[in-house]
Amino acid sequence: MPQQGAPVRQERQPAAERPSGPGPDGIDWEAEAAALEAGADPAAPADGAEHAEAEWAGDEGEYAEDEYHEDGAEDDGRGGFLGEEDDSREAKKKRKEKGKKSGRRNGGACLVVALVLLGAMGGAGWFGYGFYKDHFGPAPDFPGPGSGSVNVEIKPGAAGSQMGAALKQAGVVKSIDAFNAACDKNVKCSTIQPGAYTMPKEMSAEGAVQFLVEANGGEKLIIQEGLTSTATYVKIDDKLKLPKGTTANVAKEQINNLGLPPYANGNIEGFLWPTRYSITEGMKPEDLLKQMVKNAVERYAGLDAEAQKIGLKSGYEVVIEASILQAEGNNKDDFAKMAKTIQNRLADKGKVNGRLGMDTTLQYALGTKNLEKKDINDGSNKYNTYINPGLPPTPIANPGDDALKATLNPADGKWLYFIAMSPTQTLFAETDTEHANNVKAYCTAAGQKFDPVAIHCTTK
Repeated sequence: MPQQGAPVRQERQPAAERPSGPGPDGIDWEAEAAALEAGADPAAPADGAEHAEAEWAGDEGEYAEDEYHEDGAEDDGRGGFLGEEDDSREAKKKRKEKGKKSGRRNGGACLVVALVLLGAMGGAGWFGYGFYKDHFGPAPDFPGPGSGSVNVEIKPGAAGSQMGAALKQAGVVKSIDAFNAACDKNVKCSTIQPGAYTMPKEMSAEGAVQFLVEANGGEKLIIQEGLTSTATYVKIDDKLKLPKGTTANVAKEQINNLGLPPYANGNIEGFLWPTRYSITEGMKPEDLLKQMVKNAVERYAGLDAEAQKIGLKSGYEVVIEASILQAEGNNKDDFAKMAKTIQNRLADKGKVNGRLGMDTTLQYALGTKNLEKKDINDGSNKYNTYINPGLPPTPIANPGDDALKATLNPADGKWLYFIAMSPTQTLFAETDTEHANNVKAYCTAAGQKFDPVAIHCTTK
């Protein structure tokens, strides 16, 4: 039984069971619903008779949105807190107007929600389009043949994606995927040779592949590992059909404009990176020299950190040691053992006292392979590693990847001596006696005399 003073809950009858016309509460529910659907004002009299206002918002008979009024707010005819509800027609009309306003607010909220949902659907559609374009659509590509020029190096053994990455970084192609697709379509893509190429910027991927393929049979200059800067200048003059000495003079005059790092101290030796270079019409010596220096600087990046692991002071010392390996060695398979021998001698404080005792360092400074006793005994020459301990002040050639890798990854051994007997044989020794025998055998085979004191070949 309901408590006293509490509103009595009335169960809503199903439509099929409600009688037509005014019910016990004095309201004609069917007429009221029809009026609402037709847009008529339910507050207006129906059939010439006035009727009460309906407040239907669910089984509890509450409004869809309760209104809370501060003190002094407009009275809606409901009465005070827990007070009696005013059942007059005027009060009911006020309450109905409040319900309409609430409905309009709810309608506005629905509109906002609908717009948000439409925006979300639009965003999802755009995202879906972007996802399709990125994963299933054609790869981004430049439309034309390109313009200008840029230098690109294709590394030995580079696959299509690696070539594409180098070209994209240089601004030649727009995407790696576009280059890969063009490479797959061109059966000659696999014939592209490693080397340095001068190419236009913003080329179509198809055009870039064709350019590289055609360059294989075009003009090119191959710089071998171990060449000195002097020998490299001669090759450039020959390839560009320039008078002898032209490139050497250009290198001397423009040494500060070739891109050398500060640690090179203006010495270009070791920075003419050995690889294949494409030759274009009208190319100047400085164009090639800048390409070579750029390639070397990029390859040497990060060597400082690696140098500490093998007891060297800097990345530049790594380049110097690698240049000695490149000049001394004939077989790259021996490079790791040679690197360990050099590092053993540098670290030795007794027998050799940090002296390398290398022919090649002194030959580089003198510009000849024929050494005399006075040359070997001349300590004023900083490249004379028979007398001066440590590495020479600069590289003595342009090293390649194999020599650099061997320098950073020496073999394990106690050797203090080596001598290259032939292009395929290098002999290593731990003792003076063993090494002296190896040197004597070499001198005899070369038709030279043997100095048992210096343990060296001489011409006089």
